Amino acid sequence: MGQPERNDWCLTSNVRSGRRLLVPRYRTLMPGTSFDRVAGIYDETRGGQRRGNNFADDISPWIRGSRVAELGIGTGVIAVGLRRHGFDAIGFDLSLSMMHAAVERVGQRVAAADVDHLPLPDNCIDTTILVWVLQLVADPTHTLREAARVTRPGGRVITVLSVADDHPSDEIAGITTGLRQLRRITRGRDPILEDAPPSLRILHDGFTSWNEFEDSAAKQAGMIERREYSSLFDVDASTWTKVVEPVLAELRSLPEPDRARTRCNRHPLIVWEAT
Repeated sequence: MGQPERNDWCLTSNVRSGRRLLVPRYRTLMPGTSFDRVAGIYDETRGGQRRGNNFADDISPWIRGSRVAELGIGTGVIAVGLRRHGFDAIGFDLSLSMMHAAVERVGQRVAAADVDHLPLPDNCIDTTILVWVLQLVADPTHTLREAARVTRPGGRVITVLSVADDHPSDEIAGITTGLRQLRRITRGRDPILEDAPPSLRILHDGFTSWNEFEDSAAKQAGMIERREYSSLFDVDASTWTKVVEPVLAELRSLPEPDRARTRCNRHPLIVWEAT
């Protein structure tokens, strides 16, 4: 696979910071899910730099080499966390708004690109990282194949899946799991492992560290109503009534829905070696 066809490169400016971002103009529409609509509240609602540091702590022991790329860099919190371990990653994302936040954090090391059509030559990266990405793409196997293409033989492809393993004590998760059927990719870790391209050899199949955080049923209900999760971006009215409204009703029926509750989860962490 070669580089995606593009016309040229353009610069887009961040009005607030004055910094400029290098963006390839593609002749064909890049598929995937863009987080432009929630970029302004993404860190606030997804754990921010604390989450970035925690994931970086779990990922960094598996990194090999100094040429590190994060596919779906988002607002750059994981890239900042990786710097604490001595790794200075480059990053790619579809959302310009998210990448402007990343530029604020890590400087001119990000570019707009579809993770299925990276503007990189073969075998140029030592470690490729994908965190909470495979649920957003049409074909996870193709995305992993593209990650393997740009990763040198002997290098690593590391992914953290978005579907959480929730602690049994997490009563909010026990309700919101009803929304998982709305994800574009509902498959668990086993099919992703089974369908991984032959250019990747499994090294590790485990989990991130347990993550504790404060949340409330009312806060979750508000985020769902505002469609702040990507699986809710384009839900039609019929599906909303059938799937989403029962979850909202159950959340609001919990005793003291505004009370802060301690939640706890972890995420599948899978490491492959490129062959």
